[in-house]
Amino acid sequence: MTSAANVPNKSISPFTWRVRFALNIKGIKHQTEWIEFADIEKRSKELGIPPSEIKADGKPFYSIPAIYDSSTNTRISDSLKIIEYLDKTYPDTPQIIPPGTSILNATLSWAVGKTVFTLFAPVFSNVIPALTPEASALFRARFQGTMGVTVEEFRNDKALPAKIWADSEEAFKAASAWFKTSDGKDGLQPWIMGQNITLADLIVGAGLAWAVLASGGEESEVWKRVGSWDDGRWKAFWEKMKPYAVLY
Repeated sequence: MTSAANVPNKSISPFTWRVRFALNIKGIKHQTEWIEFADIEKRSKELGIPPSEIKADGKPFYSIPAIYDSSTNTRISDSLKIIEYLDKTYPDTPQIIPPGTSILNATLSWAVGKTVFTLFAPVFSNVIPALTPEASALFRARFQGTMGVTVEEFRNDKALPAKIWADSEEAFKAASAWFKTSDGKDGLQPWIMGQNITLADLIVGAGLAWAVLASGGEESEVWKRVGSWDDGRWKAFWEKMKPYAVLY
């Protein structure tokens, strides 16, 4: 399952893309059910999907992605738990999480999240108008709380977007250095951990999928800018991930 904007087939969660990539890499047949952001908890309860976590105050927290596997009658939410389940349940398919990499993956996930989140304002200023009224109100409040201005004020401001773009380009430039060896050569071989695609690649690819698709596609201003940065590194990486981005 994935949350959807009012425009078909546009997910606003990079975590759903991690699971979609994993399912496609493994060749596991599946069907996507699109869920509005505001309906995640309600629909999860209707489908018997367990909460992703229990908060410190004891309240359950429901999130997407979530899956139902009819072959084992299993319901799971949280992208990492889902991918761990898929690796364990389908051992004859490509394994996404190599043994001993959990700490590295968690660190990369945090770092990629910090990098991609620098695009929050440019992406969500485009996403919010496409959301349903209820979801739009929730994200407008989040946008104003994060940015200190409304969506409309951000769009009409010249200085703030320019600073956001400059900061984001610097963040992606720093991230690009992760992919280089000590002598400055490209370290991809062809994937982050060598010959096989792993969760590390899904983490980066999902962040790029969000930047591409939530912002309006490959022709959007957001992706044209990001795709041109760092000698086209991010565009090239997205092109490698695209075969696994098929929607079912």
